[in-house]
Amino acid sequence: MTEQPHHQFNESDFQHMLDSMFAAENEELLAKMREQIKHDEQLAELSKAIGIDDEKLVQSLMDMGITAHSMAALTMYPMVCVAYADGVLNMEERDLIMKMAGEWNMKPGDAGFEVLNHWLVDGPSKDGFAVWKKYIQTVITQMTPQQIADLKVSIMSRSNAVATAVGDVLGRFGNRTNKAEDALLAEIESVFP
Repeated sequence: MTEQPHHQFNESDFQHMLDSMFAAENEELLAKMREQIKHDEQLAELSKAIGIDDEKLVQSLMDMGITAHSMAALTMYPMVCVAYADGVLNMEERDLIMKMAGEWNMKPGDAGFEVLNHWLVDGPSKDGFAVWKKYIQTVITQMTPQQIADLKVSIMSRSNAVATAVGDVLGRFGNRTNKAEDALLAEIESVFP
């Protein structure tokens, strides 16, 4: 009978062997943990930037691509929705929205500009308008009546300009908007008291 080689494992050898067996799993868990921490930090940063503690609303805004650095785009979301009300973004509507973005100091490379451009390329998300409405309804609870009125005029005038952009180019007489745009304009206006 031959003798089997006898290995002696000390505790550090055993721990090293266990660590190597689970290294991939540990790295995956660490990556998930880092991702969760980053997400939580972004959530807290956006919540602080907009002054809203409603975690579901802040998460919904993040799902739309909004961060503390891209909040400016959020004020333009209804214009994107109006532009897509008929299912198609026309060049006149896109050009006008980009002009408005420039007036609000949004430039290529800025986070807000990039989010806005994404919305213009892909169109508004299915739930985006409802999230925008909830955001506005939450924000206006912290505003004076004059601030609310100013915000309403700003959003409505820009949204109306987008709705009539194509009608103006085509030289339509009478109603320069279509039914889908009219319905959306009414819904935007209904958000405000």
